[in-house]
Amino acid sequence: MEFAKSLGALAVIALFLSCAPAASPAPARVDWPMYRGDLARDGHPPSATLDAAGARRLAAVWHGQLPGAIDGTPAIAGGLVIAASMGGHVAAFRQSSGALTWDTSPLGPISSSPDVDGSRVFVSTLTGHVWALDLGSGVRAWDWQAPGVQPALWASPAVDHGVVVIGSASPYGDAPLEPGRMFGLDESSGRLIWSICILPGCAPGDGVWSTPSIDAAGIGYVGVGNPADGVLAFDVATGKPVWQVSLYPDAGRDLDIGASPVLLRSGGREALAVSSTLGLVAVLDARDGSVIWSAGIVEGSSVHGLLATPAYDGSLLFVASASPPTGVIALATGGAVDWKHVTDLPVYSSPAVANGVVIFGTGAVFGDLKAGTVMALSASSGATLWTYDAHSAVRGSPAVAGSLVVIGDHDGDLLAFAPAA
Repeated sequence: MEFAKSLGALAVIALFLSCAPAASPAPARVDWPMYRGDLARDGHPPSATLDAAGARRLAAVWHGQLPGAIDGTPAIAGGLVIAASMGGHVAAFRQSSGALTWDTSPLGPISSSPDVDGSRVFVSTLTGHVWALDLGSGVRAWDWQAPGVQPALWASPAVDHGVVVIGSASPYGDAPLEPGRMFGLDESSGRLIWSICILPGCAPGDGVWSTPSIDAAGIGYVGVGNPADGVLAFDVATGKPVWQVSLYPDAGRDLDIGASPVLLRSGGREALAVSSTLGLVAVLDARDGSVIWSAGIVEGSSVHGLLATPAYDGSLLFVASASPPTGVIALATGGAVDWKHVTDLPVYSSPAVANGVVIFGTGAVFGDLKAGTVMALSASSGATLWTYDAHSAVRGSPAVAGSLVVIGDHDGDLLAFAPAA
């Protein structure tokens, strides 16, 4: 009798399920877990969905504070916003409210961006350390120290298939001048897997200020500094160099490639767009580094020019200039200028591009550090959609998860914005 009841119940359930609509797929994660959002470094991952209508209604939703300037990009993952500061702090805030979850210090001054992979947060310091922290608690899992006299890690860690990739350079002012190197570390333990020197014999110079981009084949691409002022391609698993090119003779001008190469498609082939402090934008063939096209955009100089990493939305490159005319320039294929938006202050902030919206910060490295803004422009025209006066230089780059925008400034303020209802 009970068995018959069970059969009847199963028949009713089966009939209900056959008539019910199919279950909706689980919503995609809306995160920005690393510098530029993903390994293409184009500042335009699918999670950045803020549109023009939402940008016009952006309003502050919460505010966090860290000791020291926030010059990197916050990471957004697992419901947390993780930010790092020049004061040597890494802290996690609730994405929904800004409530502080944990704060780990001292780690050493940090100018770069955290990278979240799984349950770990990876950060690099200007004192030459890479730290792995627990995402949920901030507890230190491991610490690795780069070799050298006084190596500085300006670049952000990049994680791919269990390898943490990081480049080293000299401290500010190249004193002492350190050899530029690339390292691959085991993600779980911090053990050194491989290391390469950029110059033969590990000679000083060719510092790595740039965060690598990594393609689907596991090839990394990274900018290198003077005297080469170019791009290195390497195998992420082994560190084996694939090719290296110099974009121009440095001639003692200190015109580094500090921006990350941006992976894109050009003429049906994989390519990378690179900007430099010289004021040059070049698109290279990813197979061999040959130049597809290049264009001089501004007259640059050391630590100015096009120091920020461009954004790319599949059609236009959005290039930020810290040299006159300061602002953002949209470039079409071949380097033709589509539009320019001139700003009163230099732009060191690497733009993010969402759904037709370009977001970035303005503010000086030298000069008035109490002046700076966060701006949103139309990606199609460069028209201003929204501005926010931060009263502090905004050199850090925005993270955009869905329609939430989070960015840091020189005063250590972590600012979160979302469209008002």
